[in-house]
Order: sequence, then structure tokens, then C-alpha cells
Amino acid sequence: MDLKLFALVCLVVCGVTSFGVSSAHARVVHYELSATRTTVNLSGKKSVDFALQLNGSIPAPTLEFTEDDEAEIVVTNNIPGEELSVHWHGVLVPPEMDGVAYVTTPPIFSGESHTFRFPIRQSGTYWYHSHTDVQEQKGLYGAMVFHPKKKTLAYGREVVAVLSDWSDENATQILKNLRKDGDYYLYKKGTIRSLWGAVQAGGLGTYLDNEWSRMGGMDLSDVGYDAFLINGKRDSQISSAKPGERIRLRVINAAASTYFHLALGMDPMEVVSADGLDIQPVRAKEILLGMAETYDVLFTVPARGNVELRATAQDGTGFASAWIGSGDRVAAPTRPIPDAYGEHGGHSGHGGHHEHEGHHGSVVETLGVDNLRSLKATAFPSSSRVHDVKLVLGGDMERYVWHINGKAMFEDRNIVIHEGDVVRFEFQNETMMHHPMHLHGHFFRVLNKNEEFSPLKHTVDVPPHGTRTIEFLANEPGEWMLHCHNLYHMKTGMARVVKYSTFTPSAEIAAHQKHDHHQHDHWYFYGKAELTTNRFESLVRFSQTWSQWDARVESRNTASRAFAFDSKWEVEGDLFYRRWLHAYFNVLAGGMWFDNELSGAVGCSYLLPLLIESEVVLNHRGKFRVSAEKRIQWTQKFLTDAAIRWRPDLTGRPVEYEVSFMFKSAWSWAAGVVLTDNSLGAGVRIQF
Repeated sequence: MDLKLFALVCLVVCGVTSFGVSSAHARVVHYELSATRTTVNLSGKKSVDFALQLNGSIPAPTLEFTEDDEAEIVVTNNIPGEELSVHWHGVLVPPEMDGVAYVTTPPIFSGESHTFRFPIRQSGTYWYHSHTDVQEQKGLYGAMVFHPKKKTLAYGREVVAVLSDWSDENATQILKNLRKDGDYYLYKKGTIRSLWGAVQAGGLGTYLDNEWSRMGGMDLSDVGYDAFLINGKRDSQISSAKPGERIRLRVINAAASTYFHLALGMDPMEVVSADGLDIQPVRAKEILLGMAETYDVLFTVPARGNVELRATAQDGTGFASAWIGSGDRVAAPTRPIPDAYGEHGGHSGHGGHHEHEGHHGSVVETLGVDNLRSLKATAFPSSSRVHDVKLVLGGDMERYVWHINGKAMFEDRNIVIHEGDVVRFEFQNETMMHHPMHLHGHFFRVLNKNEEFSPLKHTVDVPPHGTRTIEFLANEPGEWMLHCHNLYHMKTGMARVVKYSTFTPSAEIAAHQKHDHHQHDHWYFYGKAELTTNRFESLVRFSQTWSQWDARVESRNTASRAFAFDSKWEVEGDLFYRRWLHAYFNVLAGGMWFDNELSGAVGCSYLLPLLIESEVVLNHRGKFRVSAEKRIQWTQKFLTDAAIRWRPDLTGRPVEYEVSFMFKSAWSWAAGVVLTDNSLGAGVRIQF
């Protein structure tokens, strides 16, 4: 053979061989997921037809890979008339694969498919869920397990436990209800705080302090759920492991808005991993899991023991059980109902993370991020350029709006960072709720007592009136969501996009970003009507984050005796536009009808200490109306609403008042008596 021809053949053969080796280096692991709408009964109470599933199950199938695999996941949307998205939570992916519709990835329209391809760059326990509307609450979530190339821990069997919350009410309606009133679900949960309840609990001082500081008390959960689930069931056997087997239990909190206290039988757990990354093992009686956090636990199945894994909702309204083992059941401890009137605040708001010495070393009572220590030093070099950003987490529970630095995402989308910087976020929580803050596309250090061994996480709990500081190396150029993983907090404004200064999205994504739903300030409706024998009042409200329209009509019996239907009835009404400048303060403008006159008016409202709502209105004729209202919750079911109005320019009757005493066992209605300045009546009040 000619020498040149031989050399050419060798080059071709070597090239083909090299290409084949290179292509085969990463094992491609293929999954197909199909989203559908179906009817389910997960609560054991009723069947509902709005549930969403992937491959016919809730939770969705567990996707397993090995480090260095290439993931190929085809997601098909078979939900009629509804868009879909899937986010790979905690997974390091290229930005276009992150799965947030209209931010990083195109939405998957009904009848269409989208293929996700990304390398598996890590090992550990992760999960995936919809990032569209409130689909996550309806069932679109599942586990992901990334096995390491080389096993680092000794165990024989793995068990995955996906925790979640479930409502028989459509999540779309749940969001609307919360925007009507942040306390909408307190009656369903039986968690109404009252004067008598405070007295009984010995917490009257705290109750009055909270009212004076214009806070209603600790809010552990917004939604009244019908069931809490582990792997889609309220109570089930998830493993029949044999006595002596060493188990790696992978736990994922896929709930939409529930923190869980997790316990395993009566003995402490050996916690070995947090958010997918191995940590210095720590023994704990229980773990407080915020939404989207994951923890791995090692334990040995006891002889003749069927051990209960119990996930108790932080607000004490229920729990889910899963059993591991066989033989006699070993139940986990029952947690006491949280004290609604006790002192709360700071990092101890979890219920305490103190440790005590046992026979086998220290044991943490309730494990959280303060107890985590990385296996390796995580600190960045002292010479690194640091970009500090303060992020104040705020909101208004009554109107149910949530924001960062006083602005919802539609007002202030981006936090701009620079590649190569160490970015340090200081979260300052000014609210009475926990906020699990999640950053897409990165792991961050959570600065704690372990200093250079501070743990790496992708989601961190920021406790009520507490502060957390995280930092990360900006080495993943893109646009990445940063948000509270309480689904309803994110949907009402507590989110941002962390944008690298040099990153430019593709033309396709840029076009989608113009229609980003996160940038819309949606309108919500609330209505109220009161009909008694001596007065009638109706209110209709349409509200956004800061804007609000109120239309009110009131008619009062002017007779000096009760139940006088033949007497004269006065009518007045307001139509006001309100602009909220603060959770306690708004300004207004509009029109008033009073004393058979129509007038223009301006004014303001302010929430005074003791939760007294005050308002001053001035019409274009120079006439004032000053009013104040206060609710007194005597018991869980009996309340008084007191209101007084003063019109200094009105002769004869410048002061009007109403005092009610109502029985109220549900948010939507109340019944009782109403005393006005000139008559007594009885009737009903409804909200809708």
C-alpha cells in the first residue's frame, strides 16, 4: 500500500475511534415524562378533578442518574389548555435548561414537548417540580437521585421519602382566597387567636404586645390543608427492610407552603447530607425541613421493628406517616401543638437547636442549618472581591402581599452581579413567617458558627425577625431565579432574578421574557355584605400589590327604636382609589355620596397601635370625616367589631358608631347583633 494512503487510512481510523470514545464517554440516561390532569382522592375525604400528574402518579417518578451521566428528559404537556414547565431543583444546569418558563426556558404549551439535556455534575438528593402558576401544589413534583461515581457511605438500601401538602381546594382558588384575607384559613385550621385564648395560655402579655406592635402573632402556615403526604399517601409502608439492614433515607420537602418537623421512631437520626451534599454527620431527635430542602439520614432497622417516619406540619394541624421495617410498630413522638401565644423570634423561633450530651455523643433537639458543618473548608480566599447585597424580606399578611426591599418582582426584576465576584446576600426577615430562600443554578455558603466549614446549600430558612447571610462564587453566567419557596409568597412578589452583567439570553428566550408572568401585577377580588334590621353595608374591592379600588354603600336606620322598618333610612357611599405606601399606610382619592350630595374627596388611612384602623377624608367642600375601627376577638368564635365616625361640620349628629357582637365559626359568614348610636338590630354578615 502506498505510504501516503496508509497514513491517511490511519488518520481516519484514529479519528473515528476518538470520536466514538468521546461520544461514549458520558452515558446518556433517557426519561420521558407526560403531564396530565386527572381525578384523585388523596385526602380520603373527597375526589377532585384538578390534580396534575407526571406519568400518572403523585409524586412523579424518581429519576436516577450517576455522576457524569448525560441526562436526556423529554417532557410532554398533555394538560388541555394549560402551559407547563419543569425546574430541576438544586441541579447545576446550563441556564437554558433550568426550566423556569419565560425566564430561562420556553413554556411547554399544551400538546407540545420539550427535551432537556444536561450533564450530571454532582451527586446527592434533589427534586423537580413545575415552575408555572401553582401547578406544584396540584401534584407536579418528584425526586431525583444522583449516585456518586464512588460510594462514600456504607449502607445497603436506599429509600426516598417525598413530603408534601395537599388541599381538596384548587390551588388557584387558594391564592385568590389568601388575597381576600391573609387570615382566610385560620377558621379551617382552628388557629384563631383570641383574648380568652391568651388568658388560658398565660400569654396575655404577648398577645397585647403583638397588638400594640401591629402584628397578629406568629404565622407558621398560611393555608389550611386537608392532608399531609409522604410519597403521595397519608400513611403507608414505604419499605419492608429486614432487621439489621443499613438504610440511606433520602427526604425531600416538596410541600408548597409547609415546614415539617421530621422524626424517625424514638431514637435520634444520623443526618449525613443536606441539600444533596454530604456533611459532618450529626445526630438529631428531629429535623425542621423548610420547603425545598433535602436531608439524608442513615439508620439501622431494629430487630422486629417497623419504624415510623413522621412528618408533622409546623403549625400542628396534622402529620403524615411512613413505615420502614417489619414487625412491631415503633411510633415517632407526637409533637405538642405550637403555642400561639408564646414568645417567638430570631433563630430560636424553630423551637430550639440546643444540644445535650447522650451516651453516644451530642444530640441536637431540632436540627436546622445552624447545626450543619461541611466536610471540607468552603471559605473563599480573603483576596476575593466581595459584592454585598442586603435583601429585606417584607410583606403585609392582611392584604397578602410579599416583597423584597419593599418591592415585588414586577417592580424590580434584577439583582445584577459580576462574574468572578464573591456575592454575599444578607437576608433580613421583617415578617412573622419563615421564608425558605432558594437560589437557582448555584450552591451557596450559609455563614454559621462553623466559619470556614460553613455548609453549602441551595435553599436556606430565614426565620421570623431573623437574619441569614449567604455567599457564593459567581461562576455560573446566566439569569437565575432567587425566591421564597413558599409557593404563595413567590406568586405574590417575593422573588428576583440574579442576572450576570455580561450574560445575554438567546433571542428565543428574550422574546419569551417580554411575556413573563412574574412581571404582571394581577388583580384580585374581595366582597362583603352586612344585613341587619338597623343597617346595611356592602363593600366590593379590587386590589393589586399597591393599588386598590373600594366601592362601599351603607344605609342606616335613623329611628330611635329597634326593628323600625317604617322609619327613614339614610344612604351614603364611597368610591375610592387607594395607593398603599406601606403595610400601615395608604392615601386615597375618589368620590363620596352623603346627605344627598356628591363630592370629590382625598384622604389617608393609617394602622395605629393595637390594630386600630384610622382614616381621615376631606371632600372638596372642606368637610372632614374621621373614622376608626377595631376588632376584638373574644374567643375563637365570638368577636366584636367597633367603629366610630366623626364629622365635625355636621350639626345635630356629628358622631356615629356601630358596635357588633357576632358569632363566627367560618371565614365566610357571621351572625349576631349590632348596636348603632340610635338603634339595636340583628342580622348576618357574609364575605366572598
